[in-house]
Amino acid sequence: MRAQTNPESSAFVAADPAAPRAMQVAHLLHEALTLLCSDSTIPLAQRIKPAPDRLLRLPEVERLTGLRRSAIYEQMHRGIFPRSVKTGQRTAAWPESAVQSWIAERMNGQPS
Repeated sequence: MRAQTNPESSAFVAADPAAPRAMQVAHLLHEALTLLCSDSTIPLAQRIKPAPDRLLRLPEVERLTGLRRSAIYEQMHRGIFPRSVKTGQRTAAWPESAVQSWIAERMNGQPS
């Protein structure tokens, strides 16, 4: 998008110090609208990158699942709950995706 070069608009741009910024914002907005309105062959789900998986410490896992420490470790031992990942000499964490999958299975009625 090009700025008009008529003398009145040039005088306006020179008089208003915020005018170049406004022109830049208008240009970016025009480009964004053009991209949104274009027929894209890539589905939206493929254009959005998933958030990287993060590791949850025990208090967060307890809060999300409603289980206490002993129940989490008992179910891990029985193979029902996702295994923890060693993150240090004396620390462990659980991948958030694994915990969320476990929760989703319970919500869908799969027994523990």
